[in-house]
Amino acid sequence: MDKPLEHSLGIAIIGAGITGLTAADQLVKAGRDVEIFDKGRGCGGRISTRRTEGGIFDHGAPELQATSGAFRDFLAALGAVPGDCGSNYGAPGMRSIFDPLISRLNIRQGVEIAGLARDSRGWVVRLTNGRSVAHFHTVLVTAPAPQAQVLVAPVAPKIAREISSVRMQPVWTCLVEFDAPLPLPGKLEGRGRVLRADRMASKPARQDKREAWVIHMRPEYVLEDVFADRAIVAPLILEAFGEAYGISLPRARYLDAHRWRYAFADQPLGRPFLGDAESGLLVGGDWTLGRRAEHGFESGLEMAKAVLSREVVNV
Repeated sequence: MDKPLEHSLGIAIIGAGITGLTAADQLVKAGRDVEIFDKGRGCGGRISTRRTEGGIFDHGAPELQATSGAFRDFLAALGAVPGDCGSNYGAPGMRSIFDPLISRLNIRQGVEIAGLARDSRGWVVRLTNGRSVAHFHTVLVTAPAPQAQVLVAPVAPKIAREISSVRMQPVWTCLVEFDAPLPLPGKLEGRGRVLRADRMASKPARQDKREAWVIHMRPEYVLEDVFADRAIVAPLILEAFGEAYGISLPRARYLDAHRWRYAFADQPLGRPFLGDAESGLLVGGDWTLGRRAEHGFESGLEMAKAVLSREVVNV
């Protein structure tokens, strides 16, 4: 293994979804040195937007519901577009919400973490390419629960055991552009095997004129086909969509599917994070409190507060 790349003693955050970005934002504002590691090509986690030649698809969270003043203020400061009933949107896509935040943070994208280690000088973050980055006085792990469990098990088995109580569910999502308009409202609540469906052009502050939809299926649908080829799954989702709303669908000029293996927690942890005051290892995410993005925000906020106060409770 290559010699670790020495890093000024600071804070490492693994994952650039809403939890990691929220924690980083709070810590950087407080003057802390923060470095974020994310294996994806783009930040935002499940608040995601697919860009195609024809246009965009919000194939992750279709909107962000804000029930607390803190989350509403956070989204407003980032320029999110408010909708009805507490909903918030990004423009031109949902992931755009985080652009102002991403631009001022130190983020390593396309970097996958192989493991964590700790020596007398602090935490070492080991990468899958054989390199390591050291040393950090604190590490925040904000990956989905199953991935976080695997990552921390060798260094914090007690935390890993507690994470094992969390159950996350997968969701298949279909991205489709039709040749002709559908005789349906632009925002459809679940029916049958469909969890939700949204027309991209119906969202606030969008210039999109396409008949482009994102269809999210219920977890029980995905459990039947969790490892299926998306080219096979996408037409099946369209069939289920047409049946659920009783319409004959026009030809699809663009069709794809995406599997969110860890879409949301069906059985959350019940508190905002797990942490060890002595080692400086904290683990959190939306899965600690529920299934909404706001829960991820709350987890990140509480982890940042704990780091800043240095009063991390060993749970």
